[in-house]
Amino acid sequence: MSSSDTSPRDAGGGYSDVAYLQFNKSRTFVVVERMMGILTWPIVIPAALLSRLSDIVFRTFSEVLSVVPYVFGIIARYEFYRFALSRFGRNVQIEFGAVFIHRDISIGDDVLIGRYSIVHDCNIGNHVLVGERCTLLSGSRQHTYARTDIPMAHQGGQKKTIAVEDDCWIGSHAVVMDSIRSGSIVAAAAVVTKEVAERSIVAGNPARLVGTRAGETV
Repeated sequence: MSSSDTSPRDAGGGYSDVAYLQFNKSRTFVVVERMMGILTWPIVIPAALLSRLSDIVFRTFSEVLSVVPYVFGIIARYEFYRFALSRFGRNVQIEFGAVFIHRDISIGDDVLIGRYSIVHDCNIGNHVLVGERCTLLSGSRQHTYARTDIPMAHQGGQKKTIAVEDDCWIGSHAVVMDSIRSGSIVAAAAVVTKEVAERSIVAGNPARLVGTRAGETV
């Protein structure tokens, strides 16, 4: 969930350490959260079952639940997605405004999807952090444009399932069009147009390698 300070703020305007509450929940909090989740079942389970009919129905409920505020919304969204998606792990937080377009995807354990993010056909691994206003697309061929005798809007397109593997961090406002391999970081506002190798750090538009998790720079 939100973060909390664990050390005094630097008077010079520097950083202070924080602990992210989503990954440091007390036993009492977990019990209360589970009890509140059960209370949502009369609404979210029928919605999840209906969502299996089509992506249109699924997206409708995804958008409705996306605007339920903070704690209530986090719990309702968690319960809905764990019944609606093909796989949905433990301790997943879907924040306000985040929307999923397709239901046939999987999400692992300990995942954060930031506010106003949009997830298309993308499988997400364990321990993944997705910042605010990120877009995870179904590849880079959303629209076909080769012909000029008919509008692009009528030419259709192509999609593929991309992956964001374990232990990745995607910064705010990033656009991801290809897979991010495990342990990698995508800088804020980066535009990923090709696959990112393991433990890489990429930035820019289009995103390029700027370093690695081993401390190497490019």
